[in-house]
Amino acid sequence: MIREFSASPKPSNKKAEISAYASFILAIVIFFVSTQISHYRGVVSLFASVFLIAGILFYTKYISTVYYYDIMLDCEGTPLFVVRAIGGKRETTLCRIGLSEIMKVEREDRAARRAHKTPKSYMKYVYMPTLDPDVSYRITTASRYEHAEIIIEASDEFASLLLAYSQQARDMAQSIEDDY
Repeated sequence: MIREFSASPKPSNKKAEISAYASFILAIVIFFVSTQISHYRGVVSLFASVFLIAGILFYTKYISTVYYYDIMLDCEGTPLFVVRAIGGKRETTLCRIGLSEIMKVEREDRAARRAHKTPKSYMKYVYMPTLDPDVSYRITTASRYEHAEIIIEASDEFASLLLAYSQQARDMAQSIEDDY
């Protein structure tokens, strides 16, 4: 039987924090330098803007956002895998797929994740709280609307439970289809 539950992964390294704060510091230093020089102020200020934008990107994607991976049942009893992100007071549903649409859940280390090539007909979604984690999981899904690869950062227990629940959901869907 599929039970509802939620998991929230914690960042496993400090790369995003270091990158964000280094980008902010570089932006401040470069802005200060641009006020002191007489030539090419605009170009130097442009570089400062680039570092400021990079810092904001790292901060909003990795530091201020909390991810939740939910296994739940919708109002019709269909088991779902849902990815939510909470940033500040805003909660956003990023992914909502039926568990029966999950075909594979594969563990990947950093090298395997970098070496993997997503097929052209597949969409790729990355929902990880860590910048370049040591271990991640690639969820391969197939629905009538799209084929996708979803990359999450989870524990081994969560991944094995997700795979088991997806098999149960496929079996349930097949038995309902056989009844018709």
